[in-house]
Amino acid sequence: MRFIQLCLGILCLLLFGGIEADAFVVEGPKEKAPSAKAHLDRAPRWGLSAGSLVDAGERGLGGGLEYAVDDSVCQMRFVDGSTCLEIKAALQDALDRWASGHPSLRFVDVTGQVDPAFPLAALGTSAQGAEIDFFGSAPEAFPPFQNTSITGYALFYERPQASLVLTNGQIAKGPIGRIESADVRFNTSYCFYIDPLFDALDNCVHFPSLVLHEVSHALGIGHPEEAVQFNLDSDQVRGNEIKIDCLAPSEGLVVMPDYDGAAVAHGQDVQGPGRWRRGLTWDDVAARDALYPHCGIRRMERASAEWGAFALSADGNMGQATLAGSPREAEERALEICEDQGAPCRLVSSFDNCFAFASAPDGAIGHAKASRSDHARVDAVLACSEVGEACQIVVDFCAYE
Repeated sequence: MRFIQLCLGILCLLLFGGIEADAFVVEGPKEKAPSAKAHLDRAPRWGLSAGSLVDAGERGLGGGLEYAVDDSVCQMRFVDGSTCLEIKAALQDALDRWASGHPSLRFVDVTGQVDPAFPLAALGTSAQGAEIDFFGSAPEAFPPFQNTSITGYALFYERPQASLVLTNGQIAKGPIGRIESADVRFNTSYCFYIDPLFDALDNCVHFPSLVLHEVSHALGIGHPEEAVQFNLDSDQVRGNEIKIDCLAPSEGLVVMPDYDGAAVAHGQDVQGPGRWRRGLTWDDVAARDALYPHCGIRRMERASAEWGAFALSADGNMGQATLAGSPREAEERALEICEDQGAPCRLVSSFDNCFAFASAPDGAIGHAKASRSDHARVDAVLACSEVGEACQIVVDFCAYE
């Protein structure tokens, strides 16, 4: 049995960026595929099954993907006072977002019927628990969390198959991995919250957003910023729908190393509720539908690109706007917020990705926008350093936050 492990970090510095067009990527086969299309065609995924795990002992999409929530999840520190029922409801809401509009994909809570388990050969354990298990884990008990930047961790377990019947009824030629179970862990050294009003708390994680991201991995979807040579798109138009042929999902797709920085599957900046507010992007939906094609999928409008803006006055007053529907709306709002503080302001930038502003004691300033906030921060400091010394970031934020 092969297992794939994926993590979500806060400060992971990755090599690739860019958002000239949108694209998605899936977790690939065990053996490196010769092309991006082969990477998709042979990617591991959940298979069809006649019955459910609880009723028939069968692992697969039959009866829905059955999940169990370990007691440790409700024992995590929720600073907004969320109850266990509210925590489980938020988790189900995140799962439902991934299932929305898809005839073959749904999630069923079997907590109390199946005990969560974490198969780990090194410890001599083989029980797989439910099809998806959710745990809260401390760093001392789960070594990956000793990396303090990692807030969540997902693993899935697959077995190679000679062929697999896809959700569209077509047969995929193997070798292809059939996912049997997945485990999602949350780092209990962090504080969590559900209510976005608590977003201002430092070092706390918006739980629904984290679940939304980790479930992408449990379905077999990867971080689009990590293996850009396998990213796929259907055109070079930014922010639009990626067309997936329901009978031949890899047909019509082309390699596109760029991606949407606001995609749920993106491994950066998903600690706050920005992506939760925005919902699944066209990239996320395309990845799901490419792995689980079906001609009966109900098309749903995705959230359009959000716009942000930053304004500044001569004496240092600032105005920030996010989640605007157009550049003009963002600019007007940022200027209004800035000038409400009592001085004339100028617009510095509007953007539909991430922005950072840096300054130095000698008065030098620099700003930048990029697909990821860490890229914007680096670029802003570099821009400021071209004309000043000891530049530091003053503010950075993303339009979709």
